[in-house]
Amino acid sequence: MRISTSMMFERSQNAMQGRQSDLSKVGEQVANGKRIVSPSDDPRAASQALIVKQDQAVQEQYKDSRVTANNTLSLQENTLNSMSDLLTSAKGLIIKGGNGTYTDSDRASVATELEGLYNQMLGLANTRDSSGQYMFSGSQGDVKPFETSADGTVEAYAGDTQPLNMQVDASRSMNVNAAGSEVFKVPATKGGDAESDLFKVFEKAIETLKTPQTAENQDELRADLDQANRRIDSGSDNILSVRSAIGSKLNELEVLGDIGDTRTISNKIALSDLEDLDYAEAISRYTLGQIGLEASQKMFMQTQQTSLFSLIR
Repeated sequence: MRISTSMMFERSQNAMQGRQSDLSKVGEQVANGKRIVSPSDDPRAASQALIVKQDQAVQEQYKDSRVTANNTLSLQENTLNSMSDLLTSAKGLIIKGGNGTYTDSDRASVATELEGLYNQMLGLANTRDSSGQYMFSGSQGDVKPFETSADGTVEAYAGDTQPLNMQVDASRSMNVNAAGSEVFKVPATKGGDAESDLFKVFEKAIETLKTPQTAENQDELRADLDQANRRIDSGSDNILSVRSAIGSKLNELEVLGDIGDTRTISNKIALSDLEDLDYAEAISRYTLGQIGLEASQKMFMQTQQTSLFSLIR
């Protein structure tokens, strides 16, 4: 086949442009620090990298959910820890108020202290989280769980008991809400006391302490205070049980967080293997590319100067 001058010119030009394109691609890889600048550089690796990135994005979502769940549960745990301390103080006051040597004035003074704890308990029960939602309203965070009536007593629980689930891992959905009706309830006691709630227990104890003591009602008042103590013990045990459940969830979140961190590290290593550039190898290719480009440019220049007339002397 006859090779014309124009064909030689075109081939030399294509060779030079190809070298320029290869050199430009290597330069772009070095500048970005990535072996895959566009999917066409390595379609298989680019596809695998996309899968890893998608999994990494999902893991980040789970991580955010775990952080939110941890913050919510930690606040609940701290609040209930305060409740436990409050109930311990309340029991001490009720025992003190049952002292047979106390006068009505002394008992009234104890009742005033107990009222202070009662108001503190109501404040804890209506605690809001960092987003302004009521913590003990179940899934209805915008509803105040415990309102007071005109006579100062606490009305019935206004929230719900629906779970508020958060997806904290691929196969784990965790309920992070707390229904005040369950948290502040007083289970039936072994002494035969019916189920109640802590607000009613406090209200009854305060009323008892404010009632003037006589020879006729002395035994009844003492029995009422004994019952208040039993119910406070039952309520304390219930709160301890709730705190235990919260603690188990916090421990689980910590384990899931460690697993998630391991996945994140594995994904980063996988992405690095797929995408990161071997600088030594890339610079070597860049140097060879420069040599090849210079050679192709020289050949192109020689081709431009080649003609039939240049051979005639």
